[in-house]
Amino acid sequence: MATTSTAQAEAKSSRNGAANSNDIEAQIAQLREDIASLAKTVAAVGNAKAEEVKGKARRAANEAADASISVVEAAREQAVSFERDLEKQIRTNPIQSVAIAAGIGFVFALLTRR
Repeated sequence: MATTSTAQAEAKSSRNGAANSNDIEAQIAQLREDIASLAKTVAAVGNAKAEEVKGKARRAANEAADASISVVEAAREQAVSFERDLEKQIRTNPIQSVAIAAGIGFVFALLTRR
C-alpha cells in the first residue's frame, strides 16, 4: 500500500509541477507583453517631451532673433543720431572742428610711428 500512496503522491506532484510550469510560462508571457507595452508608453512619452523641448527651443531662438534685430535697429538709430549731432556741431563750429581733427590726426601719427 505504501507504493500505491507513493505512486499517487508522485502523480499529483507531477500534475502540480506541470500545472506550475504552465502557470509560470503564462506569467512570463504576460510579463513580456507588459514590458513591451511599457516600452511603447515610455517611447511615446519621450517623443512627446522631445517635441515639447524642440518647440520651446524654436520659440527661444525666434525670440532671440527678434531681440537681436531690435538691438541692431536701436544701435543703427543711435549711430544715425550721433552722425547728425556731429554734423550739426561741425557746421556750427567749423574752425574748432578742423582743429580737433588736426589734433587727432597728429596724435594718431605719433602713435603709429612707434
